[in-house]
Amino acid sequence: MLDGGASPGTLSAMSSSLLPRPLLTWEEFCLRIDLDILELWLNREVAGKTEALRVFRLAGIGDVVELRVKLAVEGFPAWVSARLSELRIYKAMLGCHVESVRGPLGIPLPVGVVASLLRRHAAQWASLDADDRILLVDLRRWLPASLHLHVQDVRCAGRWLELELAPGTFGLSLASVREPLE
Repeated sequence: MLDGGASPGTLSAMSSSLLPRPLLTWEEFCLRIDLDILELWLNREVAGKTEALRVFRLAGIGDVVELRVKLAVEGFPAWVSARLSELRIYKAMLGCHVESVRGPLGIPLPVGVVASLLRRHAAQWASLDADDRILLVDLRRWLPASLHLHVQDVRCAGRWLELELAPGTFGLSLASVREPLE
């Protein structure tokens, strides 16, 4: 930042009153996520890091996302699918309503069974309230703390997950701000 009173080509110190301001801001817009790439990432980053989760598959139509997970429970492999709606992100938490859960052969499963499995195998990053059918996924290990992201609406179109974002911000950490060079 050039200072009007400084000699040309020199930098002045940035006012500390600017630090609380975010680096980036945005108004409402649509963010499109490629489900194939998200699936690949989930299978590399999440599957296999716990003993129960093996493979993730994603699909969707309209405002419903279907998540299929290959599990190994007590050593037995099984596919479980969940229909998720009302996906929202607030700060670094993904939340959604679990419409239904189906086990092998499409047999309906009680949501409490899935909640128990999550408590046992993924409690550090996911929880499911069986009564309200609300799934919460903690995204803090993947999203920066200074990112303030709010999702207003979600829809699937083909192999794309479209997130209608509300206004948000991204700021710099104070630890990354250094004293100006003299």
